[in-house]
Amino acid sequence: MMANTAATIEAIRRDPHFPRLKAMVIDATGLAYYADKDAAFAERINRRLPFGTVTTVAGYLAALEAEGPGGAEYQGLINELAVGETFFFRYIEQFDALRAVAIPECIRRNQSSRLLRIWSAGCSIGPEAYTIEILLKQHFASQLEGWQVHIVGTDINNAFLEQARRGAYGDWAVRGLSPDTLEACFDRQDKLWSVKPKYRQWTSFMPFNLVDGAIPSYPHGIGHFDIILCRNVMIYFDEATRHRLLGNLHKALADGGWLVVGHAEAGPQMNELFIPVSVPGATLYRKQAEPPVTAAIGKATPSLAAAALTLAAAPRRAARAPAKPAPRSASDAASAPQSAGPQSRSPVSPPSAVPPSAVPAPPDAAETGERSSQLEACLARVEAQRLDPAAHYQLGLVEEELGVGDPVAAFKRALYLDPRFVLADYHLALAYWRRGRLVPAQRHFRNAREALESRPDGEAVTEGGGLTVQELRGMLDLWLTGEEG
Repeated sequence: MMANTAATIEAIRRDPHFPRLKAMVIDATGLAYYADKDAAFAERINRRLPFGTVTTVAGYLAALEAEGPGGAEYQGLINELAVGETFFFRYIEQFDALRAVAIPECIRRNQSSRLLRIWSAGCSIGPEAYTIEILLKQHFASQLEGWQVHIVGTDINNAFLEQARRGAYGDWAVRGLSPDTLEACFDRQDKLWSVKPKYRQWTSFMPFNLVDGAIPSYPHGIGHFDIILCRNVMIYFDEATRHRLLGNLHKALADGGWLVVGHAEAGPQMNELFIPVSVPGATLYRKQAEPPVTAAIGKATPSLAAAALTLAAAPRRAARAPAKPAPRSASDAASAPQSAGPQSRSPVSPPSAVPPSAVPAPPDAAETGERSSQLEACLARVEAQRLDPAAHYQLGLVEEELGVGDPVAAFKRALYLDPRFVLADYHLALAYWRRGRLVPAQRHFRNAREALESRPDGEAVTEGGGLTVQELRGMLDLWLTGEEG
């Protein structure tokens, strides 16, 4: 039987109609993952044959063309092709980053509308969407009281969506969760774990094709999201489809909104469209609320205000210390190595290498000229205002970005002039960390956190471009998680 099956799959792969069938399906679904995997695609076709009275590749192709991507058999084939591997709190570091940085910022930004919209794009069987609702209700319930919260999960696979709506999962989907979390969030039903009703009130699911569907699509409620999670979806698409989808996701975000992608899905276009925000173990991507201003630095421009939020990009050049990539952004908090969970994270471990695909192209002449002008403006400001701590702080940011001068000394001067300048402490810690000097880095992270202890949550941080004390506390907690005492 095994030999017969292998022979059948090989016959399908060699059928003259096979390339056209594969091209048609990839074009409709974007699943370029199968472009160089003829045997795998043929095996999926074999699972669908015979289809009624249809037993040949030519007949199957004609049947699919007749019914179109919305047809029942087309959906059945998509169900065979799509990947459903997912589980609750997958990549815990990204959820830690959402909890500490992105969600508090969204709540602050949306105080007047009291509306929070989140999209799990390519949600598979639903754990990601439910994880978001669990996170919100366990950590932000009081802040979101009286708010309208909408979490929508979409997928091309209707079978996955049916399971998502049922909200019942086997042991594999809840692996790694603590007994306390299982008891608090799930009901045991025979051999399944069912998401408790209280964690299903804000979440809904619907079919949506990320490749063919219009984005934004306001009739479907696809648009103006505060957070979009599109993780491990684009790895199945070709470069052109990825490029188009990223542009569409950017349009579907509200100004200042946040995008979360898989660890292997970063690339130059991400840094062109979004501001990367790096925290230990994860990088989030934020849509700029307004275009950056390229004026000389007499005061903090939006791009430097973003720098104060540790808005970071992938490395541009070799670092000063061996094997440590240097940041593109002045405020790059380069991603720490992945860990199994928050309890095992090293607070300030050296950064791991960034994959080549994540490294942007070198800056062009215009960009280099603009940065040189910024440096000249900062130096002129320091010369004119030697006792202004903000002038030294801004100089440190630009020197770090360009890889020139002595940014550590600039941040130290800012702190000497104003010992309570918490962002100077924070960026001095980052500068030490990037150079592998972990002990002083930890000391200045702790100094920054201690400086915030008596300050109210909603207070704006000096030179923070709107960053609040609560948000900066969350970022510092990520760096210091796991410290003793």
